[in-house]
Amino acid sequence: MNENGEFKFNWPVLGHQNIIKYLQRLIISKQFVSSYLFFGPEDIGKKTVVNFFVRSIFCFENQGSDEFPCGKCKDCKDIEKRIHPGYIEINLEEEKKNISIDQVRELKERLYLTSATGSYKVAIINQADLLSIEASNALLKLIEEPPKNSIIILITKKVENILPTIRSRTQNIIFHNVSLKEIREHLVKNGVSEKLARELAEFSGGIPGLAMSYYKDLDSWNKKKNNLNEMLDILDQPINTRLAWVDEQIKLAKKSSNQYIYFETILNSYLRLIRDTIVFQINNDLELIHPFLKELINKISGKYQSGDLIDFYQNILEGKRSLGQNVSPKIILENLLLI
Repeated sequence: MNENGEFKFNWPVLGHQNIIKYLQRLIISKQFVSSYLFFGPEDIGKKTVVNFFVRSIFCFENQGSDEFPCGKCKDCKDIEKRIHPGYIEINLEEEKKNISIDQVRELKERLYLTSATGSYKVAIINQADLLSIEASNALLKLIEEPPKNSIIILITKKVENILPTIRSRTQNIIFHNVSLKEIREHLVKNGVSEKLARELAEFSGGIPGLAMSYYKDLDSWNKKKNNLNEMLDILDQPINTRLAWVDEQIKLAKKSSNQYIYFETILNSYLRLIRDTIVFQINNDLELIHPFLKELINKISGKYQSGDLIDFYQNILEGKRSLGQNVSPKIILENLLLI
């Protein structure tokens, strides 16, 4: 508490100030509900906010600090090490497709086991959209009859995959994209050049985590730009060159940790690239997601009719649906590049 009698929080988070203020008021008033659902795009900042929220809940119990979380008390250190008796985290187990009912049953046991301490118990379920049907039903019962002083937090980027009955019984916290201006200004404040800050902010599309990850790894950012340049340039090449590029992607995918994510990333990148070419045809003064590719975007947008580009965009969306139905990625990409 500061000299004005106000509690001070130290949550260095980019964006989401309305959510942050709301959560901080909950901590001060201790008016928690038993379950929350945090959802929004990947890398939007959900886990970061949850991390500060949970650490502050336990740190605030001590109230021996001038700000929360202090990062110095035993609660803060134990949560950081994932050894706090009142902190539970569930993740998708390696080589598993779903979070199992056994994991939820273990969660229930641990929540009831720690209830005797009288302090809060906080459970985090990451990738909650991957709960199996059995696990979802078991979790629903736990949410309906929660142990005393327990807080369950579900985190997901695919809220549509969460059981509707779970969604209706949790406090929904929706994370929206952060303004490009806010991301750009944050990067400049941290010593990034105006040019690079603009590139990263516009490419991020309002996802702070994406901009910050590339800022921390500029080699990866330069590699990404080269890959995007190659993807767009391939549309200006003969069909044989395009098919050879597809074969190369198939080989590279086999070396990746997750082939589905590899091809999904390619399709998502094409969605954004073709969006830029369509936008450029409409008005070349509008902001692009890929300003560093403006010359090539100009070239490609001049090569194809607007109808062709719109069809290409629709074909990418269809390709994403087909990918989810286990259609061969090679067939999807080859059909796509027949534009």
